[in-house]
Order: sequence, then structure tokens, then C-alpha cells
Amino acid sequence: MPTLLAVIRLLRPLNLLQGTLAVLVAAALQPAWPAATAILQTLAVLLAFTGAANALNDWFDYPIDRINRPDRPLSGGALPRPAGLILAVVLFALGALAALPLPQEARRIALWIALPLLVLYTPVFKPRPLAGNFVVAGMLGLAFLFAGSVFGRLDLMWPPFGLALGFTLLRELIKDIEDVAGDQAGEAATFPVKYGVAAAVRLAQALTLALMMGALLPYILGVYGAIYLTALVVGVELPLLYAFAYLYKHPDPGGCAWVAKVLKIDIFFGLLAVYLSRFDG
Repeated sequence: MPTLLAVIRLLRPLNLLQGTLAVLVAAALQPAWPAATAILQTLAVLLAFTGAANALNDWFDYPIDRINRPDRPLSGGALPRPAGLILAVVLFALGALAALPLPQEARRIALWIALPLLVLYTPVFKPRPLAGNFVVAGMLGLAFLFAGSVFGRLDLMWPPFGLALGFTLLRELIKDIEDVAGDQAGEAATFPVKYGVAAAVRLAQALTLALMMGALLPYILGVYGAIYLTALVVGVELPLLYAFAYLYKHPDPGGCAWVAKVLKIDIFFGLLAVYLSRFDG
């Protein structure tokens, strides 16, 4: 039982839940609810790839996580380090097999975009300031595009793609500021390591304002209506404004640790706002 719980923790259930909700929201935004088989196929690919990416990242990041995240299964010793690589390979293979019967556009997104980016994320993109952040942010956004391509209406997925990308990009930068000590020790060239915490906090504040304005665009452009706007203001805009003010008063890794927790919850309210847009008529 302890080993099973460690494996579940390695896959990061919260990330899997975010991906699941993204698929369900994408399904809800379709003109007609997709077939159950299409939803299950989409979830199979997305959850396998997400879990594999998390396991692979923890395998690569083992030395850094012993400083930044000693409570994680690999760095904390709950699982041997090779288990992360083995699990990643198995899940990537299963996800790729599950993608083969899908429509051509969905296969291309899964096998030619998502899979290479996830495999190369830690060794290639993560060591480059902001490049790794954009890859992680793009993955949650890509979940909407992938689901839309399976369900037949990819065009409806661009607004949630943009919102998910912006939200996750901000949170990834905040996490980098929180983890700056361990990243410096591990010689990871994140933005705060290379340019300093003060510059990273200013960038995070700028991204917060940009996200707040960008999230309003679907309403301003008439894509979503008043229900979306109400849910957005209450569940997303006000917490983001709070995060901006908190960073202004606490422009340090400790302050970013709290803001990261706020954003972890707030992204679910963003998904809720997008879902509620389907009731705008």
C-alpha cells in the first residue's frame, strides 16, 4: 500500500485532475455532448502522457528535488529513482498506443507535438529561462486543443487554450521563484536564477496583469457572455488582483510560495468560468 500511494503521488493527482477537468470542459463546450468512447479515449491519452511526464521530470530532477522537494516519492526515498524512468516509459508507450485510433488531427497533436515536448522538457527546455515554463503552460492549453480535435470542434477551444496557457505560465514562473535556492544549487538556469528574484517578481506581476486583461477578451469579443464574466471576476480576477498585491508586499520566495498555492486553486475557478460560458446562450 505505501508503494502504491507513492506511485500515485509520483503521477501528481492534482495535475491529472486538471487534465480531466479540461477534457470534460472541452466536451461541455461542444454543440452536442461527445460520445463516451471519445471522451474515454481522450482521457486515456492525456492522463497517460501527463503521468509519464511527471514521473520523467522527477527522475531527471532527483538532485534538485532533494533540496526543493524532499517530500516527493523519488527524492524522499519512497520509491527508487529508476522507478520514475520505468513508469514514464510504460505510460508514454500506453498513451501513444491509445492515440493511434484517434482522428488524424488528434494523432498529430498527441504524437508529433505533445509527446516530443514532454520527453524533451526537462533535458532541453527546462534549463533555458522561460522556455520550460512555456512548454508546461502549453501542455494544459494543448489539452483543450487535443480534446477539441477528437470531438470535432477544434475551433471552439482557442479561448480556453489561451486562458490555460497564461494561467499556467504565471504559476510556473512563481514556482521558479519559490524554488530559486534549490535551482541555484542544481545549476538550473531558470529565469530567477539567471536574472534575479526581483526581476522575476516584476515579470510575474506583469504576467498577472496581462492574464487579467487577456481573460476578459472572450467577453469583450463576444465569444462568451455575462455568466462567464461574472464567474471570471469573482473566481479569477479578484484572486489574481490579490496575488498581484501580495507579490508587491512580499517580493521574495516565501511570498511566491503562498501565491503558488493561491494559483493552484484559482486555476480550477478559471476552468469553472469557461464551463459556465456554455450557459450564456
